Amino acid sequence: MRERERLLWNVLIILLIIIAGYMGYNAYRMGRQVREYQEEMLHEVLGSEDPQLRETVEQLESDLRDRMTYSFEVSHDPLELSQVIQSRGFLAQLGFTESLESMNKMRLSCTVVGVENAAIIKFQGRSRVMRVGDEINGYRVVEIESGRAILRGAGETIELRTEKAPETLERERNLQDGTIKLTAVEESPANGNY
Repeated sequence: MRERERLLWNVLIILLIIIAGYMGYNAYRMGRQVREYQEEMLHEVLGSEDPQLRETVEQLESDLRDRMTYSFEVSHDPLELSQVIQSRGFLAQLGFTESLESMNKMRLSCTVVGVENAAIIKFQGRSRVMRVGDEINGYRVVEIESGRAILRGAGETIELRTEKAPETLERERNLQDGTIKLTAVEESPANGNY
């Protein structure tokens, strides 16, 4: 009986070893299939298996490189409205010499002295109302008096004095030369104008 038990135990151990080997082999085979499946999924995600997708991706990358290396330059400022609306020469023929002034020149049009002094400074074709502490073209207004304004910046001090506009100076010259004549018309109450 003991021999029988021993034989039974030996058969049982051999069966367990065979089952364990079979299960190990199946686990190895399934692991290998999972790895192959993961590699296939990785290739599909990267698009290496689809030639049309790869070509599209390469074309997009090429277009992106071209756009990043593109350099855009203009010969004149596209936002300068005098260029868009009319040419400077045409404006000069019409007598608009203010637009032909040096674009970097500041001109003090007038000052207002009161509770809070203010100055009107013409710069780059625009009039700006400035008060002490305001900045224009990198310069800070430090003082405003009647007929003058003092600005500091970039290691220098600028004193602006009230100047007439170029068209006003031209009109005054024409009046003095006699090119333009002013005549006064007296209106009488009989005409209904008072």
